[in-house]
Amino acid sequence: MEDMTTTQSEQEVLYFWAIGDLHFRDNEQWNAFHTPRMAALFEDMQAVWREEGQPAFCVSPGDIVDRGAGRNYERAKKELQKYLGAMPFYPGIGNHEYAPEDDATALPTAAAYSAAWDKPIRYAWTTGQDEQVVCIMLEQPDWFFPGTTDFNMDVTFTPEALAFLDTTLTEHADRIAIIFAHCPLKDTVLDRDPERQMDDDSQDRFFFVDNSPEVRAILARHPNARLYFSGHTHSGWGSPQLVFTERLGNHALTNINLMCPWYTGRFAGPSWSDDKTTLTYRTDDPDLLASFAVHVYPSKTVVRVRDHRTHSWIQEWVLPATE
Repeated sequence: MEDMTTTQSEQEVLYFWAIGDLHFRDNEQWNAFHTPRMAALFEDMQAVWREEGQPAFCVSPGDIVDRGAGRNYERAKKELQKYLGAMPFYPGIGNHEYAPEDDATALPTAAAYSAAWDKPIRYAWTTGQDEQVVCIMLEQPDWFFPGTTDFNMDVTFTPEALAFLDTTLTEHADRIAIIFAHCPLKDTVLDRDPERQMDDDSQDRFFFVDNSPEVRAILARHPNARLYFSGHTHSGWGSPQLVFTERLGNHALTNINLMCPWYTGRFAGPSWSDDKTTLTYRTDDPDLLASFAVHVYPSKTVVRVRDHRTHSWIQEWVLPATE
């Protein structure tokens, strides 16, 4: 793998760390499995930072909590503060932020997310060397139809979200633009084995943005749009197009799907007994604890994926800013 400390010929604009769905929950049985995984993730991350230097920020676009209860937000904030300290952390809202802690509680709202993180559901910030980068966080639409407990399985960005994306890209046309959203665009990350349906993927309903053509049309008009980060699918290692570059308009956009360090694959993860009293946990094969280090340069982006279980870099992509 390329030695990041010696091979760069241009000045780095931004270095940050992106983490997939974290799923914090204030539950004793849950944390018997969850806490050791998070500890291994963040302790190895800290070891990398001591060696390479701290990133400008960490970001996680949604499903940071498994249920939208206040005590789960408090646990997530406490754990992240323990591991990140004063490092800026940028959260997004995912579908699980709308889920109730149990059937007896009212459905959480986007307002609960905003109150917990002191962030609106969509926002932007400038960062990097001389603030050469704008980051745009988009929201996951509400998981439920209004006033019901019926799931809305179509992930459709609202007109307000699309207008925010277009306007922000226009206002920051002279900056490199990075978009974060919980849900991937359609036909990006794919299933490792479609016949066995090992993974949820961007061709499955609920796991792609339903109005992806409208999103792509906006991004095509803005050559500064370079990267689109998502999570949501819990894609396993080896999923095709985990990092996928497409041509939009006259420029390239790279879609990066963040693997989930809690679990990957459709057949893995936590499972409650029928009476909801006992939790079991199953790991994927391979069972990775992955997160992504991102280095942005004027003419390229270097993305490295780290397996925190083995303390090793397992793949690197060098992504030109233009095709």
